[in-house]
Amino acid sequence: MTFQVSSLSQQDFVMIQITDTHLLEYPHLEFVGMQPEQSFHAVIDLMRQQHPHIDLIIHTGDLAQSPTPLTYKRYVQHMQSLGIPFFHTPGNHDDVTHFPFHEQDPTQPTVVELGQWSVILLNSAQPERIDGKISDIQLQHLTRLLTQLHDRHVIIACHHHPFAMQSAWIDQHKLKNSSDLLDTIKPFSNVKAIICGHVHQDSVNTWQGVEFLSTPSTCIQFRPKSEKFALDEEHPGYRLIRLKANGELETQVYRLPTSQRMSSSEVLGYD
Repeated sequence: MTFQVSSLSQQDFVMIQITDTHLLEYPHLEFVGMQPEQSFHAVIDLMRQQHPHIDLIIHTGDLAQSPTPLTYKRYVQHMQSLGIPFFHTPGNHDDVTHFPFHEQDPTQPTVVELGQWSVILLNSAQPERIDGKISDIQLQHLTRLLTQLHDRHVIIACHHHPFAMQSAWIDQHKLKNSSDLLDTIKPFSNVKAIICGHVHQDSVNTWQGVEFLSTPSTCIQFRPKSEKFALDEEHPGYRLIRLKANGELETQVYRLPTSQRMSSSEVLGYD
């Protein structure tokens, strides 16, 4: 299904990426010495202060740490209250039984249109696994969509990171068929960027003119280039992506000025 957010073509668009909110079943609950709900709301408040006009919000997975219907309902209600179009794709901590998919068939990519731009959301989560894979049927759909959208600028969004982060512990949980994804997009010059979550840190990689961007979590952060699991002292944040009418994009990460204290390395089920 395609969702048209704006049909205007001769203007720039402001897209925000948030990721890895890891919300718990009740907003007052804590893990790792912080409240994911409080941090998530603080990031959203910062986003709205910094950017009075936002066209689209994309959440790249792990909406929930406690993936219950109540958690997802509260998330959706809060996002709806912002009055900004928002879309999301699942992460490894999400439960597809309760996840608020935009499509009745979760193997179908979600397409969001903004002027001459299209954002394609893919599901890289696998049941009962931490690492990711984009199914063959989704890659077939992606080839079809990129062919149809040959005259549009495209951003692809998924949860798992296609490129290694030079962190051995998290790289074993990356997108396992990233080479299949690269082979799929290689013939299409209209793909401008692939955005992901999962790694709880900011990174930028470039491959054949395509930017690969990971984004800080709205809660805890992972220490970059760490052999073993380790938390980082960087603050929660989000990514701004400005989509220009000529097919160029500009991006910047924004972080909270302060964040809650974290006190444990046993978190999220990765160890």
